[in-house]
Amino acid sequence: VDIVVAPCRGFQSAEATLGELVNQVLPVVTFAISEPQLSPSEQAELRDIKEKFSLPIFFLRVSEPCSDPGRDRSPLQRQLLDLELLSPSSPCGVPASSMAERLRLLSAFCRQVLQQHLVQAATRLSEVHGRCLNIFINQAFDMQRDLQITPKRLEYTRRKESELYESLMGIANRKQEEMKDMIVETLGSMKEELLEDAASMDFRDIIIPENGEPVSSKDIKRCIQQIQELIISRLNQAVANKLISSVDYLRESFVGTLERCLKSLEESWEGSVHPARGLEKPREGAVHITSNYLKQVWDGSGAWGIIQRLTWVSPPAISSDWKRKVAQDAIESLSASKLAKSICSQFRTRLNSSHEAFAASLRQVRA
Repeated sequence: VDIVVAPCRGFQSAEATLGELVNQVLPVVTFAISEPQLSPSEQAELRDIKEKFSLPIFFLRVSEPCSDPGRDRSPLQRQLLDLELLSPSSPCGVPASSMAERLRLLSAFCRQVLQQHLVQAATRLSEVHGRCLNIFINQAFDMQRDLQITPKRLEYTRRKESELYESLMGIANRKQEEMKDMIVETLGSMKEELLEDAASMDFRDIIIPENGEPVSSKDIKRCIQQIQELIISRLNQAVANKLISSVDYLRESFVGTLERCLKSLEESWEGSVHPARGLEKPREGAVHITSNYLKQVWDGSGAWGIIQRLTWVSPPAISSDWKRKVAQDAIESLSASKLAKSICSQFRTRLNSSHEAFAASLRQVRA
């Protein structure tokens, strides 16, 4: 026990003294009173201690003894009651005949204060203990439920993905002819637009003389290649969009169900890193027509065949008519049947890859 005698009020306030000690100890404030009533400064001091520290205070009357319990409350008691520093159930405190007896009362008061601290700490520990037990119990119930439900979810997810895979594979196997017709139709509907875009396009990294002078054979080949890439990219997007929309009815029947299954699995591990996030949607990679595939389905020798048909004795000047002519020959040399075959082949390859990755991730989640 450390006994701290506060400095005189004119040198340092009791509030400042307590502020230096309150975080290191369990303080018990003893407030000695020698006058019949508290002065305004003492009342202000007690209010500050009560508001800022909420500490128990032992009041010690060091002049006259406390009035008889049966008598009316003294002015001092009424002041302390008004400040809410005395309990109304104690009409007059505890009388004591000597200073030694009063200090023994202080010892009993300190024990009560320490007992109150112990009760508060034990109550907090009990609350924490109860919350921890609730967490463990809830986790145990959740884990038991997951052990029963999750395998069923995984099996349902696997079955739905297999149905989607078989449906998409069936489309790839039986719709090659339909795809060829669709490619021919798409190419026909956008041919004029492609020719106009090619005629007005600006070439990248190629300097074209403004006075109509001819350019080198090397630059001509690069111009033809860029025109061909323009046609490839536009056709790529148009055909891919039509292919996706042609199987769009699968969205709700298979993909929508799969997405809901995966979301449910992810919520089971919410807030943690888990393998369910590695489960790919099979549709993401199902249809994607790359430039390389389109380049492979040009009749003849690809861009070189076009160059051979368009080169003259002297290299031509690069004009809008020339660019349109290049685009016209490129479109006419495109083989819809080869393109459809390549698309179906790529469709199956990507579908198999996605299916295998999905199955591997599902096995990881199950483990």
